Amino acid sequence: MEADYLHLIVNHIPIFSVGFGLLILGWGLIKKNNTVLQIALTLFLIGAVSSYVAMETGEAAEDIVEELNVASHDVIHEHEEAAEIAFWFTILTGVISVVGFFALSYNIRWQNTLFGILAISALISLGTLLYTAYQGGKIFHSKDQTSSVIQLPAQNSYNDVPVINHLT
Repeated sequence: MEADYLHLIVNHIPIFSVGFGLLILGWGLIKKNNTVLQIALTLFLIGAVSSYVAMETGEAAEDIVEELNVASHDVIHEHEEAAEIAFWFTILTGVISVVGFFALSYNIRWQNTLFGILAISALISLGTLLYTAYQGGKIFHSKDQTSSVIQLPAQNSYNDVPVINHLT
């Protein structure tokens, strides 16, 4: 499996895990349910790990995309810079989640403050991840770029079938 294909598969995981983690975190705080909070913390950890995997596969995919000449170096660079910022915020959210597991386990009195900080961190992470995805979408979908991809006519299309009229 090539790195660009793997990157396209993996890069959605941090977005969805942090997004759903944020929703579940809110639900857990409203219901004051530690099990639901643990699910949110787990999703944030999945987001952090998958963010690392997305960064690594993105580095390899960059070389392939530059060889294909489908995007300018500037567009790829903007996506890469946004990804680095999103990566660090997502890692921060993951680290706070680890502290959150300890806060839940030992019923630490400042856990509400910690979960408030976690919610803010997760919101920032989600925002930076979504911006990174937006920048990544420009690589193949930019209206300003000219692509070297050539559209070939379809082979064996409906128009290629000979029409035989049977009039009786």
